[in-house]
Amino acid sequence: MTLFERNCAVVTAGNPELVARMKSGEGSVLEILDARSGVASAKRGGRWLHSAYDPVREAETWAQAQAASCKERELIVVAGVGLLYHVEALRRVLPPDQRIAVAVPSVAELRDALTVRPLGSWGEALLWCAGSPEASVEKLLQENRPIRMLSYGPAAQPEADWLERFGKALTSMAARKQGGQLTIAVVGPIYGGSLPIAGYVRRALESLGHKVQWIDHSVHARSYETMGGLKDARNRQLLQSRFAEVLSQYTMASLADSPPDLVLSLAQAPLTLPVLQHLRKKKFLTAMWFVENYRHLTYWQQMAAGYEFWFVIQKERCQEALRQAGARQVHYLPMAADPSVHRPLELTEAERQRYGADVAFVGAGYANRRQLLPSLIGHPWSFKIWGNEWDGATDLLPALQLGGARIDTETCMKVFNATRINVNLHSTTGLGLDPQADFVNPRTFELAACGAFQLVDHRSLLDDVFSSEEVSSFREFREVPGMVPKWLLDDAARTAMAARAKARVSAEHTYVHRMSELLAQVGVAHPDRVGAVLRGDRQQAALIDRSGDVPELQRLLAGFAPGQRVELKDVASSIRAKGPGASLKREELMVLMLDEYRSETRDLL
Repeated sequence: MTLFERNCAVVTAGNPELVARMKSGEGSVLEILDARSGVASAKRGGRWLHSAYDPVREAETWAQAQAASCKERELIVVAGVGLLYHVEALRRVLPPDQRIAVAVPSVAELRDALTVRPLGSWGEALLWCAGSPEASVEKLLQENRPIRMLSYGPAAQPEADWLERFGKALTSMAARKQGGQLTIAVVGPIYGGSLPIAGYVRRALESLGHKVQWIDHSVHARSYETMGGLKDARNRQLLQSRFAEVLSQYTMASLADSPPDLVLSLAQAPLTLPVLQHLRKKKFLTAMWFVENYRHLTYWQQMAAGYEFWFVIQKERCQEALRQAGARQVHYLPMAADPSVHRPLELTEAERQRYGADVAFVGAGYANRRQLLPSLIGHPWSFKIWGNEWDGATDLLPALQLGGARIDTETCMKVFNATRINVNLHSTTGLGLDPQADFVNPRTFELAACGAFQLVDHRSLLDDVFSSEEVSSFREFREVPGMVPKWLLDDAARTAMAARAKARVSAEHTYVHRMSELLAQVGVAHPDRVGAVLRGDRQQAALIDRSGDVPELQRLLAGFAPGQRVELKDVASSIRAKGPGASLKREELMVLMLDEYRSETRDLL
């Protein structure tokens, strides 16, 4: 029997289908070379998957570092196959009953590995996941354990696309299985475009059943703007900077009053790097949803290392820039709509006359809009512009509504609903269309959620969220005057396209969808903390079930409702409610002692 056949006999117990595929296929993906230590090493595509000097020691170092984060009951999933030195080393340092799975994107690579190195007894209990990423995730979820992903970088890199799909599938399925209640602090900005988004985020989290601590800094906007009126730029910048620092300290004090499971900030939230570093030291999980163009708002360069998670509306270059600036985890999370706000409206005839037009644009007077929108004036159709910051745009005065005053969200929704063709033109600092057109703005989703028809400048990420059957786009603005008559004359096609876009938003692009995905990403990264709560592991019934034959613990938990989340502080509170003169059992005194220690370690200030 060959080494490959002996290894196949070991793998058969965990995945007989995988063995059949290896036996019927071919290898030769790996280039096997001798390391200086005398054992086999490997390259793939000209890149080393293991050390050229000592693969065994390298694997042992990796395994020791990873083992520190692994928790009891978790299913440890290793990304990266290579010659499996790292898997063997991890198996040795973890407890014998810890379950380990190996993600196998390339059956040919595993076949090569099994012709070179013996698996031995350490390979017998491994769970091998091959096939599509989605099928692999389904198999892992059948284990009914918290899942912790570990990546052996050099061996994982050649299969980055497969592993990315695997991660998305894991996140998606985790999002669908959320059930527990988190406490989430949402930190909003003082002012700006991300302020209403913070409100949408808050509502979405609450609708998912989570408890939200809303830290609203917009109440301080008047003071901040007053300082902005100072003539001396140095005084203005100094005072506004110090004011932001005070609000950052206020945020930390608010968190100290009731420590949350997650601190979620929206772009421009006044949290300074020192405060974020202090929160990290105190083991708080922090996340930022950066709903801005990273090229235009660049303060992320100084803040990148402060947050545990960054969620961004742009992809490759944005994510890489943040990682190079010190961000640990960066994920793509596009904008969305809130159907309770962005919705079809029943308008009166008077409202349709007031807010309606054949063509309309809603937004601020950025330079590129001032340059392009005049081409829509002077045609047979009616054209209206709504929004502020249009001072000096004299050629647009015939279309400008309310003298260029800012309009509120309710008015904006009326305009969307009353207009036959909404022009959605992304802002940019230049005079034409955005030359680096990637992210999709909130208005695209909001218009669609209203069931309103739109013409939007094409974005590289638009196809990720809408098809050409749902949203009509243009690549040159000079196309728009020719597109307008076509769509105005075809009411049925226009209405059908808008309806398809609305259905797509309802199915995939609400803030509830986005918050489910965000929490799933955090839960997958922290299966023992956020992940445990989302799975319902901290609910009373689950805790009693896991308490086994410990009657003292079961008695402490019995007073809580079966679906209630129970933490140490809750048990301590129920004990203290007995009053100062109550006679307490040994286990109750121990709970109170642990809760006092918890309070001391959570002392933020």
